Amino acid sequence: MQDGLLSRIIDRAVANARAIRGAPEAIAVAGIIAVGMSYFGFQHYRERLADLKERLASQDRLLTEYRAKLSGANPEEAATQIEQLTAALAAAEKRLSAAKNEPIDVEKRSRDPRSLYDGNTPIAQVQDPNIDLDQKKVTFPSVNAGVILQAKLYEFQNWKLTCGGTRLYNMVSDGGSREFSYSPLTCKIVGNR
Repeated sequence: MQDGLLSRIIDRAVANARAIRGAPEAIAVAGIIAVGMSYFGFQHYRERLADLKERLASQDRLLTEYRAKLSGANPEEAATQIEQLTAALAAAEKRLSAAKNEPIDVEKRSRDPRSLYDGNTPIAQVQDPNIDLDQKKVTFPSVNAGVILQAKLYEFQNWKLTCGGTRLYNMVSDGGSREFSYSPLTCKIVGNR
């Protein structure tokens, strides 16, 4: 029985050797594929191992940081600190809730420093104003407004201005809305807002 098994193994090996001699390219391709798959598997293993090492190092750093923060603190001191921080957080949340529910005064609302206002409504965008406080004049090299500027009071930054009466403007239309372009526009400072 031993001889029969051994002879069958030898016969199979000889038959396989004949097949390998008959198709060396197929065997070479199969070998290259096997080596390539092994290489990519090893690369994936190395990347996974590097990721795990980085996570372990990060957790070690956090543990060291926590130990440094708690050095010398006994459990009672740590509990006291936690209670103080919890109380401070609750107070901050209460102040935030109160601030969210409190109405905002329109007069105190911040304004765009590059806009002309009619009351509390922005009506024009300005560029590079030239402010002459001695002459109480503001000259805007370019103003783009959604409306024709009339002879009335407007607000710019912290001043009240009168800019009206000019008919020198260009109308630009994009089909849906109109815009009026003034270049330049000179206004007089008549007071503070």
